[in-house]
Amino acid sequence: MKRFQELASLLGNQLGCRAVLDGEIVALGDDGRINFWDLMRGRGTLAYAAFDVLWLNGRDVRSLSLARRKRRLERLIPSSNGALNRVPSFPEEGRELFDAACSLDLEGIVAKRKADSYRLETAWYKIKNPAYTQAEGRHELFERR
Repeated sequence: MKRFQELASLLGNQLGCRAVLDGEIVALGDDGRINFWDLMRGRGTLAYAAFDVLWLNGRDVRSLSLARRKRRLERLIPSSNGALNRVPSFPEEGRELFDAACSLDLEGIVAKRKADSYRLETAWYKIKNPAYTQAEGRHELFERR
């Protein structure tokens, strides 16, 4: 999409290497928080939230465990800064993380096993915030008309 071209250029410059990342494009509001509706309406500051690395400098790393891929991602993106952000991991703190996500009005959290590789059949769990305020009307965006 044309509106993501500037973000793609920024990301390529910040990474400094060739990589395929798994993540999401997000829109940040004036308060720095993710806002789904701003993304859909083309508002807010665009950023990329990376949560996994799949290829790095021509090497397929999907067969590595999630823990090893996360360590590579941490070296690739040591800190979040502007357009490129690394989604942190919180091993063994799932309940506290979910409570924090709910209090910040985030959509929820994702849980994966540290030993798993990245494959279609790999189990991962999305735990949704039942009180997420930006969920209302989202299904309309994905329905056929």
